[in-house]
Amino acid sequence: MEITLGNLEKVFTGLKAIFLDAVRTSEAPEIARLMAIVPSETSAEEYPSAALLGDLEEVLDEVTMTNIGKWIQRVENKPYARIVQIKRDHIADDNIGVYQVPVRALARRAALYPLRLAAERLQSGFTDVWIDNATVFSAVHTWVNGGAWSNLGGPSALDALHFAQAYTAMEQATGPDNAPLDIMPDLLICGPANRAAAEAILLTKTILGTDNPNYNRVDLMILRRFGTSTAWMLACTRPIQPMVLQDREGPEFIEDEDPKAHVAFYQEKYAYKGRRRCAVAILAPWLIRANRGV
Repeated sequence: MEITLGNLEKVFTGLKAIFLDAVRTSEAPEIARLMAIVPSETSAEEYPSAALLGDLEEVLDEVTMTNIGKWIQRVENKPYARIVQIKRDHIADDNIGVYQVPVRALARRAALYPLRLAAERLQSGFTDVWIDNATVFSAVHTWVNGGAWSNLGGPSALDALHFAQAYTAMEQATGPDNAPLDIMPDLLICGPANRAAAEAILLTKTILGTDNPNYNRVDLMILRRFGTSTAWMLACTRPIQPMVLQDREGPEFIEDEDPKAHVAFYQEKYAYKGRRRCAVAILAPWLIRANRGV
């Protein structure tokens, strides 16, 4: 193939089609389960977290107002990218097929990157500070009216006893008005290190001949990005998700095929970039009860 701008554009168009197809087929249901997907039009978005709280009340003298200005969570978008380089000789020799696999791999990483960010946010929730100046997972949270609440258990192993305690604690949680939050946990989140323990709790129908009360009580999500961590979380993901995926741009496939570009001229390579600009954050930490594990 002759190296011309027109032919380089054809190469890019073909690789972009492969990239976008791989993105479509790589989407993970875990993303929509954990995170509300919110389109973003600016460099950052602000969320009135307090507006997620409070029940309807009988109207007496006037309607109760939620002061949404009390808790405003700002979430900034960040760019994430990786570049694939293609040798000039491979284009000239019509040997582009060898790049289909790495381009598909790049697309898969771009499509699933929010899950990596979600795992990082959950893990860092034990140390990151939330908007009430307590850590995201803390035993000393305060509501906007000063009331105390907790979403931190343990540290304890993931077993039937501690799972049941966490489940009950979430069911009994109350909000700023001291009324029950009506939380129904529906998801157990852990890493590979806790897979066997989680499956024993949720997927074993009988234990020593007795019906297991936790059998299929909630769904199980294994986040491989937890690695060797024994941390685990119980979450409520319906009717609203506890986390947000804020998508600003992408996943997208970008070319740099300028024959006069430094890398093309001196290294005889052309660069293609997979890119996504987004953010993941925990907006409603009261919908997650976390445990550091042991």
